[in-house]
Amino acid sequence: MTYSLNRINDVNNKLMYIIDKIENSKPEDEAVSDLVSELQSLIEMRQSLLHALVADTNFTDREILEQQYDLTQTLIKQSQKIMDFRQTLLQAGNTTKRQINVYKVIDSNR
Repeated sequence: MTYSLNRINDVNNKLMYIIDKIENSKPEDEAVSDLVSELQSLIEMRQSLLHALVADTNFTDREILEQQYDLTQTLIKQSQKIMDFRQTLLQAGNTTKRQINVYKVIDSNR
């Protein structure tokens, strides 16, 4: 069981590190896609580790479970913030592309 808690804590630390790297990356940084993929895989790993911990009938430490729940809520909020920011960037990029295409059409009609 200690091994599971150590693995969960290790995954938690990696998650926080990846989220921090994503938040501090420049919008045009292409490495963010890889970081997001890694983030998703770490979240899936954390989910399966937590599921195994909760399924263990011998584990009864309520405080640790509450801490993990609180961290889950924090991760959800930070991930949502990142996703919203990235969607805004994509929408702005699409608007810019449309404007460029309009200018190209106008220029080609001259």
